[in-house]
Amino acid sequence: MTADQQIPAELIQKIREQDSNTLKAVYKEVYPMVKKYIIKNSGSEDDAADVFQDALYLLIKKCENPGFELTSKLSTFVVGIAKNLWLKKLTKSKVDLASYQDELIIENLDDNESIQLERASFVKRCIDALGEPCKTIIVQFYFEQASMQEIAESLKYTNANNAKNQKYKCLMRLKKMIEKEKPVRE
Repeated sequence: MTADQQIPAELIQKIREQDSNTLKAVYKEVYPMVKKYIIKNSGSEDDAADVFQDALYLLIKKCENPGFELTSKLSTFVVGIAKNLWLKKLTKSKVDLASYQDELIIENLDDNESIQLERASFVKRCIDALGEPCKTIIVQFYFEQASMQEIAESLKYTNANNAKNQKYKCLMRLKKMIEKEKPVRE
């Protein structure tokens, strides 16, 4: 029985107890997915091993919470944790964030991966189409977690309130653009 095939409550309990067979099964199933993602996104095998170890640690900590319920496949959950950890590391190291915006946008969606990528690509195109300074404001605020004061300084606004007002206007433009251009799905 693979890790994803176990009953979630039983699986959570085994992870909580750090059952070696269960953790080995998780490693065998999930590590190749994490490794593929990390290497595809500017990382190395060492990076993948580090990120996977951190993701496994966070999984164990989550499972120790008595109220924790696994609402997706275990592999999806762990890969999601690993992606988030890798993206945070990339953001901190200032690697070209623009190429990873898609992943940041889709990190909490529940649809299958192809639909997620399609949606993320669509939103990225809309953000790109906003032009400057809107694109910079949205990327700095939502993806780089810059403060309004930092944004105001980088874009030479007189104060953080002016930058905040501009961010609001940009978001309204983005929202209208997304609604107008939203792809139709059956």
